[in-house]
Amino acid sequence: MKILFVGGGSVGHIAPAVAVWEAMREYLPAGQEAQAHFVCSPRPDDATFLREHNLPFSILNAPRLSIFFPFAFLTATGRAKKILESQNPDIIFSKGSYVSLPLCYSAKKKNIPIVLHESDSVSGNANRIVSKWADQICTGFPSNFHYTGNPLRAGITQGSKEEGLLIAGFDGTKPVLLVIGGSQGAKALNEAITNQLDDLLLRCDIIHITGRKKMQITENFNPPTDHYYRIEFANEELPHLYACADLALSRAGAGSIAELAANGIPSIFVPLRGVGHDHQYSNAKVTTQHGCVHLEQTDLPKKLLPTVHRLIADDSKRIEMGRAIQGLSKPDAALQIAKIIAQTLDSCDGDQ
Repeated sequence: MKILFVGGGSVGHIAPAVAVWEAMREYLPAGQEAQAHFVCSPRPDDATFLREHNLPFSILNAPRLSIFFPFAFLTATGRAKKILESQNPDIIFSKGSYVSLPLCYSAKKKNIPIVLHESDSVSGNANRIVSKWADQICTGFPSNFHYTGNPLRAGITQGSKEEGLLIAGFDGTKPVLLVIGGSQGAKALNEAITNQLDDLLLRCDIIHITGRKKMQITENFNPPTDHYYRIEFANEELPHLYACADLALSRAGAGSIAELAANGIPSIFVPLRGVGHDHQYSNAKVTTQHGCVHLEQTDLPKKLLPTVHRLIADDSKRIEMGRAIQGLSKPDAALQIAKIIAQTLDSCDGDQ
């Protein structure tokens, strides 16, 4: 069995696909072998993540929607056909994003079965199109399709609070606020934290994951070294940082929600508006049904400080929120998707 995984543009697409591959290797019966190949975007984070996991990959420079899309799509389709010819996969697992479109289009033409996973509560343009070609559709939020949840990278819930405090240089005497804008960071969250940092630090220590090349938030920003830890990107450290967090401030991407839910961290979600059919807004609305707080970006100057202070001061409320957000977690999501991939391939083989 050879599985071709496609998706990219952020670690939020790559990491869940890797989790599915790891689950697939465990799920297959003894003696049955499988191979994987990944197709990702040219963004450096995609390749870096795959190299760190020693996984083979090809880069597909696919177009986003624009006036030049038809011509660029034809070029990308030609590259996708070459990848399929060289890898000869038995099945495609599509994690979505614009990278998946030419690859899945080419796979459909070759009658290669496709299993699609949609992470968000609403689909973006690429997944809406790919869903018409897919043999099976899995979803990260409740739906009429296979509601599997969002697969998580291995070990994401196995962090150590003590290790997290050691990484951050905190003594553990104050609650910890974790600020995370997804794998690419969030300029608006970074600025909100910067502008209110002194007041926030009166009540809590802060771990701030800024996103790559976003460490220098303002030209004259000189943050204190005590009680404030800043890092561009967290990979191996991330489970430990989750483990020591008492409250999170986050964008409302599906991957971030899934990881925070799995770790039972009470969370404030600030959706990035107006992208991908406003999927982060829809995601944030779903989280409010599971104990989370939804703040709009425009409300951050007035509402961030009182919201954080109120929650930091109320231990029982945070415990309640932590239990409620776990209702969004599906710990066996990767395994369920692995089973669907195997069943789809068996079904297609039986039809031939």
